[in-house]
Amino acid sequence: MQFIPSADLTPFNTFGIAARAEFMARFHSADDLRTALNTPELQGKPRLVLGGGSNILFTRDFPGVVLLNEIPGIRVVHEDDTNVFVKAGAGVVWHQFVLHTVEKGWSGIENMSLIPGKVGAGPMQNIGAYGVEIKDVFHSLEAMRISDGEVITFDREACAFGYRESFFKREGRDRFVIVSVTFRLKKAADVVNTSYGSIQEELKRAGITHPTIKDVSNAVIAIRRSKLPEPFGARQRR
Repeated sequence: MQFIPSADLTPFNTFGIAARAEFMARFHSADDLRTALNTPELQGKPRLVLGGGSNILFTRDFPGVVLLNEIPGIRVVHEDDTNVFVKAGAGVVWHQFVLHTVEKGWSGIENMSLIPGKVGAGPMQNIGAYGVEIKDVFHSLEAMRISDGEVITFDREACAFGYRESFFKREGRDRFVIVSVTFRLKKAADVVNTSYGSIQEELKRAGITHPTIKDVSNAVIAIRRSKLPEPFGARQRR
């Protein structure tokens, strides 16, 4: 784990705003995070948990500690005849996780390709795009309770998902830090979700009549890149 005083936040927000934090703690595990929360020098200071930095606009320096979530890892924790349960560290870049599942042939999140941010922000925001939301493929998550450092498992019901919201944006706000998320994905895509007209148009433009999950992912990527401003797109590709 890294502790960085007077940390430059410019590389850690997609707007590229020049701002600094009094301290930054870059954590790569739940143990790292627990250590950061218990570090005497950081006690009593304002805290900001930062993932991909795509949902924040700095207007001034941050007078406290930024906790930068960089928990890595993608692994299969269980599978049955039709499903695969995939656990990802909250610091994994969301789009990289989607591409990994697509390459493995696991379906369920290909419609959410190129959404900015990291895995940990997914259930917090109940992110979604083109007819699919996190709650549709969610199995469970692990989150650390800030008050005592205990890691607690939340199922779908406990997360209380709503439209672009969850328990972690309401009652759990500033009380928990998500450290991992487990998804239930399909081993094979019998039917791909092309219900949105823009996906159908993109597939037609590409001459694809029997799309795979990779075709759908590529179509969504093309659509999103055509709509996003270039500075944002360039930053996402780095």
